[in-house]
Amino acid sequence: MIFLIGLAARNLARNLRRTVITSVAVVAGVAIMVLGWGLVDGLDDNVLRAARTTYASEVILRPDGYPDDGMRYPLDEAALIPDSLRSELDKTGAWTARTVFPGRIVRGSESQHISVWAYDSATETQVFDRDGWKVTGAWPAPGKTEIALGSGLARLMELKVGDEVVIEGRTRDGAINALGYTVAGIVRVDNSSIDALGVWMEAATAQDLAQLNGVRTHIAVAPKGSVAAAKTELSGMGWTALTVSEECDDLIAMNRIRRKSIGTVVVMIMLIAATGIANTVIMATFERIREIGTLLALGMPRADVRALFLLEGGIMGLAAGILGAAIGGSAVLYWQRHGIDLSQQVDEVGANIAMSTMVYTHFSWLPLLLSLTFGVAIAVGASLWPATQASRIVPADAVKAD
Repeated sequence: MIFLIGLAARNLARNLRRTVITSVAVVAGVAIMVLGWGLVDGLDDNVLRAARTTYASEVILRPDGYPDDGMRYPLDEAALIPDSLRSELDKTGAWTARTVFPGRIVRGSESQHISVWAYDSATETQVFDRDGWKVTGAWPAPGKTEIALGSGLARLMELKVGDEVVIEGRTRDGAINALGYTVAGIVRVDNSSIDALGVWMEAATAQDLAQLNGVRTHIAVAPKGSVAAAKTELSGMGWTALTVSEECDDLIAMNRIRRKSIGTVVVMIMLIAATGIANTVIMATFERIREIGTLLALGMPRADVRALFLLEGGIMGLAAGILGAAIGGSAVLYWQRHGIDLSQQVDEVGANIAMSTMVYTHFSWLPLLLSLTFGVAIAVGASLWPATQASRIVPADAVKAD
């Protein structure tokens, strides 16, 4: 076997330029597979991180029947938190309640639909670590008619700290109300859907605007123990509990489609690579008919001749696969550490997706090994028919060939 491997390597080196050109498609296919999987896995982490750090924590509760599409926030479907649920929440871990409702921000002749995020300042920071949020100015001071704007909304309305605006909205009973507020801060929470349309105000301040009277639309929980156990314990009592993974299942399902799309592209590239490898091995067979005939005449088994050409394809695929895996893996590791900042692109297109604008890829050995194995398998498979044909050469005819 060592003799065959050495002979196969020498044969590949005979026409190095052709070998390299043939291997390029395998390199590209493996690199794209590794990088694509790393990016999609990173997007999964991105979606979960955005939800976990901005609105859902580990478990999110909504009133039974309340919409969970992240687009509608009907105030008339908000609910009071019963004492029995409060008691259970206190035992489960840290928690905070919010009320999200639609409104409109007005400045002069300009207006924009918004989502008002009313929070409880006493419990908010027990669940959400605001250190990772970027704040220009300050958070609204308790007891004052102040608000904080999402960074995308502030940019869209050309607002800055200290500006005066009017917030229009409906009370829980359906009456139209409008009050003036001062912009105390501009906040980027690293969730593009909130940054694009979000207005933050304390629950006590929102009471004057929407007459909430204690009703809430969301409860975010950071349990001390098992997330699954917390979900089970908190379900019922008029509220529905979901884990952060269940909350983001729709967006993660979209990433599954992206993963399949990447797989389709890689398969197409690999099929092109297989055609090139098969063509290379066939050319090598015709160029070495006399050599093959001589080896057979000297007693080399036909199985070894077939193995020789399969080894040539395998070595070509292995070398190209290792190079492709190294390129793709290096890119994944780099972006896993430094991330890809999409904030400018998101701001330009005005995207309203519940995900972070800083995307980090996710490195793991399994996709790398699978893509490398796939590359080698394609190369060996493409060499099978030419290798079989080479092993069927008749020695007497081969040594007489020109």
